[in-house]
Amino acid sequence: MTRETESAGAPLSVVVPGAVRLQNGETTRFPFQRGKMPEEGFVLRHAEELYAFANSCPHWSVDLDYGMGDFYDVSLDRIVCKNHGALFHPRTGFCEWGPCSGHSLERFEIAVRGEDVVVTIR
Repeated sequence: MTRETESAGAPLSVVVPGAVRLQNGETTRFPFQRGKMPEEGFVLRHAEELYAFANSCPHWSVDLDYGMGDFYDVSLDRIVCKNHGALFHPRTGFCEWGPCSGHSLERFEIAVRGEDVVVTIR
């Protein structure tokens, strides 16, 4: 479960409980609402660091994971769009291969609070 806080014109903060416990290559999804549309993001642990991105392909605004929560391919060491096969660098979200080459996933700022991660969405 995540908690969201937002005030007019301010960034949205989403708490992702327990995300610090993710192992290398593991992800966890979190819902948020920006405006009137519900959206989703994910936190990834890669090379002992945590990163957060929107679950939306920059080529065609669809979920990267088919709704399954599977974003990262260990053998490729890349975030993969299950719809198009696009490959994204796990630290930057930059698309290195596929129909959205040269574009990036929307990346969010994060802060660690105990075992939780606070994701800031602007």
